[in-house]
Formats: sequence, structure tokens, C-alpha cells
Amino acid sequence: MVTVTPRLPKPGETLRATSFDVGWGGKGANQAVAALRSSRLRSQTDHSPASAPVRMIGAVGADQFGPAMLNSLEADGMDVQGVKVIEGAQTGTAVIMVEEGTGENCILFTPGANFALTPSDALVMSGDYGDLVLFQLETPLDVVLYHIRRARASGAQVILNPAPAQALPLDIYRDITHLILNQSEAELLAHSFAPALADPSDLDALAARFIELGVRYVVVTLGAEGAFFKSAALQKMGMPGIRQAAPKVKVVDTTGAGDTFVGAYAVRVAAAGVDATDATMTRAMVFAQKAASKATQNKGAQSSIPWLNEISTEI
Repeated sequence: MVTVTPRLPKPGETLRATSFDVGWGGKGANQAVAALRSSRLRSQTDHSPASAPVRMIGAVGADQFGPAMLNSLEADGMDVQGVKVIEGAQTGTAVIMVEEGTGENCILFTPGANFALTPSDALVMSGDYGDLVLFQLETPLDVVLYHIRRARASGAQVILNPAPAQALPLDIYRDITHLILNQSEAELLAHSFAPALADPSDLDALAARFIELGVRYVVVTLGAEGAFFKSAALQKMGMPGIRQAAPKVKVVDTTGAGDTFVGAYAVRVAAAGVDATDATMTRAMVFAQKAASKATQNKGAQSSIPWLNEISTEI
């Protein structure tokens, strides 16, 4: 549920909003949609060889939102057989306020059915982990950790977008192939197991903390300032990470842009395979930035996520 306002209200203040809209969202769903759309043309909503099949695992409530959301995902070509419909539970919701002048937003998330999932539920629904599994933290942490370990043991690449951010057990980092997070999430996680950095803007030092725990690739998204990439290989050679500026666009709404980045990056990672080079991963980051920038030029969460033919692929 998105409210657009001239500016974000102060505590105790009432403002007249510009507009209100209801649409589909959620980090996992948004990222799955972004992976699907960034691998196929708008007219191509099947699982043809030219596209990456995307399967979503999760839960919705048996309420007015759940079945309708699944219908929307299926219309895009999503495999939703792994999404459990839970009787008596509410579909997860988010209340979003968007500042009209900047497009920046703030979000309140109610997990609902997402937090009714158990490890055994997800195990039944997941089946084969495929080539790559993408996780967020809008489902119970024990479910996420259990399946990160199983997915990695199966040989799949694991991407974790640790949002909403929370401290993680240190041994889980060695099972994470790609860690994608924004700077505030990176600082929160790093400070949960190490002292604060003398210079919080030192992205190389920040990424190094996760690489030392076993993460192979770290991507820090920086909003309008671009993104930062560092690999274990660069760290081993004593080389700095790679910082890439964001495309310059007129921002309308940043809702869903971060999820678009993650999903678009994921589909390029899956296409590259386990033996991808740092150069390939850097190109994946640039592609993800272009997809996310395109998303910021339109209102909404899933409704703003672009298809492949809407993303500039000149990298």
C-alpha cells in the first residue's frame, strides 16, 4: 500500500497525501519477478529456452490478497507451486510512504503468512534447488539458514539479500556465494561481529569483513551513488573493489528498485555459472543497475519492474 506525499511527516504531524495505490510487492516476490522479467521479453511469459525459469517458494494467506497475488505472478510466467496458501493467515503487507520530490521511501512491513513457514514446509515445496537460490529475510531466520546450507551442499550458488537486516550466525557466511546489501545493512551486519570501522565509508574494509568469513562476492548498493563490488579473488590479490556509478535518470519512485537490482543480478549470475570471472560479475552488477534505474522511473513496486526489452543491455 503506497502513499505518495509532498514530504515525509514528522512525529505527531498529519499531512494531506498526493495519491494512494495498492499493488503487489514483498522482497522475495519482487526479486523473483525482477529475475523473471530481466531474462525475457514482455511478450515472452513462458519458460522457453531463451528465458530463465524462476520458481518462487513462500507463503500467502487464504485472504483477499493471496490468491490474487499468485494469479498476478503466474500471469508473468512464474512457477508458484512452491507458494503455500495458509488458512487463517494474512498475506504479508507493507505500508510505504514515498516522498514526491525525491522518490525516496520508508516502509513498514507486516510478515503475516511469511512467518508461518517452517523448515519442513519449505523443504517439501523447494524440491530441486536448481542452479541458484536467492534468499531474503522476510521469512523466519531458521527457515532461511536451513535452506542456505542445503542449497549450497547441493552445489547451487546462493545469493543472500539480508533485508530486513539482522545479525546472522558467523558460520553461515561460508555458504553464501553472493552477498547483496545496502550500506546501512552492511554496517549493521558487520558491526554485529566486529568493531565499528574507523571510516564507515571504507567499502573495501567493509566488504573484507564478509569475505574473510567465506563470502565469495560482496555487492553493496549505494542508491543514486551507484554500487560497489568486491570478490574474494580481488581481496586475495590485495586489490580494491570496483565502484560503478549509477545511470543518471529522473527518479519518480524508488520503491522496488533495490529488489529489481537483486533479481536482475541473480539472473545474470545464473547465466554465467559457477566459473564466472570478476569481469562477468561486474557486468552483472552494471546490468542490475540499469534495471533498477529503469524501475525508479515509474511508480509502484512490481508494476515498475522492467522487462528485458525495456532495459538497456549495452554494457
